Parts: sequence; C-alpha cells; structure tokens
Amino acid sequence: MDDSAAQIGLVGSPSTTGKVTVDILEVATSSSLHGALVYLSHPMETQCLIALGTVTEIKTANRWHEDPNMRGVLKRHGSLPHLSGVGDVRTADVLIQAAYAASDPDPGKGEAPIEAGAALTMSPTTGASVGRVSDAFLTQLLRRHESEIVYLGHIYRSDVRLPMTVKHFGEAASGGAGEAYHTGVFGMTGSGKSGFGAYLLAAQCIHPELAILVIDPQGQFTTEQGLPFSLQEWAETQGRAVMTLSIANDIRLQQDAGLLCDLIEPTRLLRDILTIKSEENRTSAIAELARILRTSLPKWDERDGDDVLRDLLQNLASDQNALTRIYSSQQSRARLQGALNALLTTPSEFAEASAIFKPLHSLFAPFSLRGGRRRSLWAIFDDLLAEAKGPRPLCLLDFTTGALTDDVLDTTEVKARILRQVCQTLSKKAEQAYGSNRNLNALVVFDEAHRFAAESPEGDEAGRLAAYLVDAVRTTRKYGLGWMFITQEIGSLKRAIYNQLRVRAFGYGLTAGSELQRLRETIGSDDALSLYRSFVDPQAISPREYPFMVTGPVSPLSFTGAPVFLSVFTSFDDFRKSNG
Repeated sequence: MDDSAAQIGLVGSPSTTGKVTVDILEVATSSSLHGALVYLSHPMETQCLIALGTVTEIKTANRWHEDPNMRGVLKRHGSLPHLSGVGDVRTADVLIQAAYAASDPDPGKGEAPIEAGAALTMSPTTGASVGRVSDAFLTQLLRRHESEIVYLGHIYRSDVRLPMTVKHFGEAASGGAGEAYHTGVFGMTGSGKSGFGAYLLAAQCIHPELAILVIDPQGQFTTEQGLPFSLQEWAETQGRAVMTLSIANDIRLQQDAGLLCDLIEPTRLLRDILTIKSEENRTSAIAELARILRTSLPKWDERDGDDVLRDLLQNLASDQNALTRIYSSQQSRARLQGALNALLTTPSEFAEASAIFKPLHSLFAPFSLRGGRRRSLWAIFDDLLAEAKGPRPLCLLDFTTGALTDDVLDTTEVKARILRQVCQTLSKKAEQAYGSNRNLNALVVFDEAHRFAAESPEGDEAGRLAAYLVDAVRTTRKYGLGWMFITQEIGSLKRAIYNQLRVRAFGYGLTAGSELQRLRETIGSDDALSLYRSFVDPQAISPREYPFMVTGPVSPLSFTGAPVFLSVFTSFDDFRKSNG
C-alpha cells in the first residue's frame, strides 16, 4: 500500500461489498475522520481491488459505560479510572463508492488501475488495513486520467485535493465529453454557489475550443462583486477575448414591434399616464400600438425615440376605429383622447412619457442613449460561436440597467421578454451550426435562474421564458450547446429542467421540506445525505469553508454516480498552483 497515506483502522465486522465497518486505531482517534475519503484493498485471483469509500458515521462504544451497575458509579463519581476513555472502542461506517482493478495494492506499481465498479466483488477480509487517501495516493491511482484532471478544492474535511474532470463538449479524442451536458449549482445565499460557479468556469476556460456565454441578470459576473477572483482576468490569461456587453448600452435587439409594445405594457405609460386602468383595455391598446408601428412607422427602430413616440401617439389619437377597439364607451374614448392630446401638447407630460419610452426604444436602435453603437445579437453570437484556431471568447451579457434607464428595464417580466429573444436567437444559431454538421461546443451560464427558469414563475412572460428554456435544454444538447443554471433552491428551478441536469452541485442550506425530499430523490443514499446535512453555514465559521456535494461525471472518483464532497478553494492562488 501507499506508505504516504496514514493507516486509520482495520476492516471490522460486519462488512459487506458496499458498506464496510472499520475498527479505528487509537493513533487515529484524534484525527478528523467524518467525511474523510479512505481506501482498502482486497485480493482477487491474479489482481486486487482497491476500493475507495467515504466515512459517513463514527460510533464510540465502551462496555463499562453500558453496564447498568457501572452507570450508578458514574452518576456518583463521574468517569471511571482506567476504564473511561481507555476502554473506548471506535468504529466507522465507510460507504464504498468506487473500486479499481490493480495489479498491486500500491497503485503506483504495475499497470495503471482501471475502474471496476461501484463496490467490491467480495466482502473484505477482517483485519485488512484501511488508510486515508493522500494527494500522492490519488495521483498514482488516477494516473490514467492525468491529462484530464483539474482541481477546484479539497476533499471535504481534508487537505487532500479532490481530482475532477471538467470537460468541453467536443470529441472525446480531443479531450471532450463527446456531447454537451447540463449543470445545476444550488445553494442558499452565502453558500458560495457563485464562487463555485466561477471556479467551474475557470476550469472550463482552460479548454480553448469551448465558447462560454454568461447571461447575467444581476450583473455579478460582469462587475465580479462577490466573486472570489477575477474570472475575466483569468480568461484573458488563457488567451480568450472577453466580451462584456450591456443590454442598456451595447446590445441591439431585432426589430420587433410586438416586443417593444410588450415591454411598454408593464410600465406606467399606459396605466398611469394614459389612464388605461383595465388590463383588458391595456391589452387592446398594446395591440393597436404594435399595429401602428408595423403599418405606419416601418423604420421606427432607425429613428429618434421622441419622434417615434410623437408619431405613435398622433396616429392613435387620429384613428377613431383604433380608439373604439380599445374602449367601446364614448366617455372612455373621450378620456383617452384627452390624455393623448395632453401628452402631445404639454412638454412636461411628453417628457414624462419619453423617459419611459426612449430607453425601451433604444434597445432596438443602432445607438444607445449614451451615443455608443449597439451590436445585434446575431452579430454577437456570430463572433462568440465562430470556429476559431485559437481560444474562443468569454461573453458576458449584462442585464442590469443602471440609472440610465430609470429602472424601466429592471422588472422580471421586462427582462424575461428580452431574454426570450436572446435565447431564441441563440437556438437559431445552434440549429444553423447543426445543419452545417458542426458541433457548437459552447456553454451558456444562466445566473439567478430562480427568477427566469422557475417552477412557479413571477408572471406570464417569465412563465413563457421558463417553458422555452425547458425546450432548449432538451434540444440543444445534440447541437453541442450545454447550459449551467445557478440558483438558490432546487425547488425554484423548473422540474423539467432539473431532470435534464447531468451534473448537480449542492451547497449549504438545502435541508428543509421539499428541498430535502428532492435531494433524497437525487442521491438515493441516506448515508451520503447525512454527510451533506453535516455541512456548516459558511457565514457562521472563520475561516470560511464552502462545502459542496457534487453528483454526476465530474470526477474520476464518481464514475459510479456516487456523490463526491468538496470544499471549494478560498484562494485563487491555490487554484492556479494546483492546476499548473
């Protein structure tokens, strides 16, 4: 066996092929073993099996303390001299998660070990040595995967680095997964989910053939506030171009009269300024405004926003049939007519309406309100997804709006309307590449997914976006387009999306009610679930530790589907040094 790994115990009784009882040695009783990754070997004909397992529970027994007569003595005099402590027997339950066929118990000897299954093929022999894994041991055990391994942190409650395999979506011959896969990162606020997501993306940035798009509704990845390091600087050191594009200033949406009017609907323009209070009447008004844009103002996206608004209001005010379709009663039509005339003749009222309309109109215009030239989504995705000899870009779409737009674009419903066009354009590009027999090899990261891919959306438009994303994750995988969703709760992500996730990372805090039930369905192991529930709130300890339970093919140690337990790096220098 590898002498660099400290022996912590011996195989005890009873033990099975999947769960081993370990009698802990006295020298190991002062060690932190709960959650530790350990190994043992078992001879099998001409080979041996090296099994890895996680310590899920530790029990202490002392027969003197269990003796009813001695309990009376304990009650009066406290501990028993030469019996309390000295007579303790500690046993650990080890859940086997992977077994490797090797030519020698020392994985560094002979041929490189080969993955053999999720359990031993024979229950282990009592008295066999059980050791704690070390960096050196894992390096030898997994040397077949040396070129694929990256490190995002340490094995939970250990200083041993957890080997992981974070692949791009290209051909296996080039180090890829052979197909796209989807990822979910879950955890309550403060659990480190954004930090884990950033480290995961840093590992993906190492693959130059993978294009990365971050949809950033709250601007965290764009501003990098709260992230443990600068992902953008890291991407640049990998030779990637970093494209940081703002919806308020840089992105030009495709001309769409219906979308512009849909964006107007939740604002104050119709409800308060034009005094159209009823939702049914507002729906009719939106339809009339869209019709006027299509039929009477064909190049509205090329013109000044104030001129478009003025022509739009004048066309509506002079069209009695349109007013009748909005309101059937003469009194209501007269009130609306008066509101339209007031807007057109009173500069202060027109300025109030313009402050709402111009930022929305600007989304479709060649230039932003600041005067900068906008780029179409099609052109942006052309640059992002184009075949390239060198590293492909990291693109961040910032959906925060800032003071420039007076918060007009900051509602979930408005952002959902815009995001739907973004996702539709992306899907069309993916279909186009697929039609040309080209694997897109691209990853889309969706932060704040609980707002836009929710099981219970905040509004109708958010519901439409969520439904579209369900279809996207089902169909784009074959195009080589994978998705990563970062969200606070399992239940907050639409179940149809959750079911499509191949990799799932669970941070602290998912232990209440339905969250715990979904975890149990995902993991299927009460022992692993018990270890997850031992996670401590990172905000309650110092120095902070950010533990995650990760399922799916993200580590050579999880080829059986068993979860691995990771403490994410808290220093980017550690990440950089560990990954060369």
